Amino acid sequence: MTGRERKPSMGSTGDHSITSNVSTPNNKNGHYRNRNRNRSNSMPIDRSSTPSSSSSSNNGHNNNTPNRRRGRDRSNSHASHGHHHHNHHNHGPRKPQSKKNLWKGSQNKDIGNNVIVQMIGMESAKHTVYARVDPDCAATSESLAAVPIGKVIEIMVDEEWRHVAKAILEKGVHVEPDSYPSAAELLKLGAVWLLNETAYAAGDHAHARRLSPKDENDTPEWKDMTLRVHVHPDRFFVAHEVDWGKYCKGLLLDGGGTSAVIGGRKAHVPVTGMPDKKDGVIVYEDKELGFAVLNKPGDMPCHSTLSNHAEDVVSMFGNTLRERSNDPELKHPFLSLPFRVETEMHGLILAATKKEFCSYMTKQLESGTNNEVGGLTKTYRCLVCIKHPDDIERIEHLVGHPIEHYVDVKSATPKVFVRNKPQSSNHEWSRCLMKITSIASNSTNFRAACVSSKYSDSNDFTLAHRLWGPNYEHPAEDVGVQYVMQVDVQLMGTKAPHQIRGQLAALGIPIVGDGPYGGGTCEMRMHRHMWHRMAVQICHLEFRLPKVGQEEEEEEEVKEEKKTELVPTEEDKCVFHLNTAWWSEYLVDYERYLMASTGP
Repeated sequence: MTGRERKPSMGSTGDHSITSNVSTPNNKNGHYRNRNRNRSNSMPIDRSSTPSSSSSSNNGHNNNTPNRRRGRDRSNSHASHGHHHHNHHNHGPRKPQSKKNLWKGSQNKDIGNNVIVQMIGMESAKHTVYARVDPDCAATSESLAAVPIGKVIEIMVDEEWRHVAKAILEKGVHVEPDSYPSAAELLKLGAVWLLNETAYAAGDHAHARRLSPKDENDTPEWKDMTLRVHVHPDRFFVAHEVDWGKYCKGLLLDGGGTSAVIGGRKAHVPVTGMPDKKDGVIVYEDKELGFAVLNKPGDMPCHSTLSNHAEDVVSMFGNTLRERSNDPELKHPFLSLPFRVETEMHGLILAATKKEFCSYMTKQLESGTNNEVGGLTKTYRCLVCIKHPDDIERIEHLVGHPIEHYVDVKSATPKVFVRNKPQSSNHEWSRCLMKITSIASNSTNFRAACVSSKYSDSNDFTLAHRLWGPNYEHPAEDVGVQYVMQVDVQLMGTKAPHQIRGQLAALGIPIVGDGPYGGGTCEMRMHRHMWHRMAVQICHLEFRLPKVGQEEEEEEEVKEEKKTELVPTEEDKCVFHLNTAWWSEYLVDYERYLMASTGP
């Protein structure tokens, strides 16, 4: 059954086009209203009720995207100097320029002894500031050589805070706590880079070095060195809401939401790994074979970004491995992620803590079938937006059948997914295959839940605000959604950027919280910080249990070389499963209230 069977109301988006969703604050009551609630991007949707027939589709934009910069580029230096350009994602060659032009229009600050600190980029929309000690100032060479990196960063941060304070007072700009860190915090986050000006002016991208707290008191040759400081770095506060050295609480109780089965036996949680105040992220760890399965929080990258080298999976779990080792000489323990997960996704990920397991899993991923991505089986649980009641039955008819689209991999986000590959096109189109394996969940019995926020005292209203956040007056109507439905999805041997997100959006059922693809924005606030959530989770992970193996007929020398090589066992598997996602509690409460109000 659905949460509530209703006919589409007047003015609803019956054509199933993705609705542009730009929210702005209302000055009177502080609520967020939608400026373009009835404006549609006219995205054609695959509306077939059978898997064999579907029309072409293309993703429209939903402008209610998180107002955050995603510094995905982890290269050394792609930012251009000065006011002329501030493009951190420019992968092409940068044109050489004169060093004299780099500091035109700079802001100068006298810090004593005739030492001048030059800064440029204070008004940059990218919040990237370049700072250095002016080598042509009247200070003596001894005074110039005595200015440490930390001092220059402090001067620059003070000036930036003045600009922020002015924006708050004059324009009423809202600033999130800790979004403009101190000089010491910027170094700790890895938001400061040291650039060679000569190489930079020549267009060389391989000249920058990320700095850390140990570089705070260094005094570089300022005549040819410059600091690039990301004063408003990417922040992923959710990384601090969990314990990276402890196990998940869901493992401790039967039906607790998390399970780990190794070779047919339930894995145990070591006493030293018991979670305390914070929930742990470890689902299973095998120190001998060299791998761990983690429950990754959403809205957190797997690897560092250009402006944050501290709040990502590799950095956080790597710190745990280093602290465990009790080896002061071990600065960088081996840690590799065999497959990457998008920043917005949460759930099960695999971490290799030994090179042997990394090599083993690489081979497994290369030996895939149509039903697996390599030797690894992953299931994604998604809560999707239903814009019309008829879509519920249409999606149910797709369960178990291959769903095919083509994606323009080089297109910007939201990427373009179409049902039929264009015959004449200069774009690079990749084939995408997936299947919906099931609908609903183990803990709920309804097909879909109504999220209408028309009546403030209704259960539907409560569910809508729990999903999309309390700051929107009519969150579901702003996105053009009437129902939400949970689906489990598997990829079928293809891997493309945003594949699940884009294919579901092309079917007309974008993921809740996936703003670029039409699912609105889900806001989560905790401990003074706010982040965004997307309703997609890797809920099932399965692969063959490895073992140290050798072939009997091989020579002794070859055996010696392969004595640590891992090979798959014949039948034993590692199976990990998450029964609940962040939205599961909301759906259970919805169903409980619905059953109580309607009676048996």
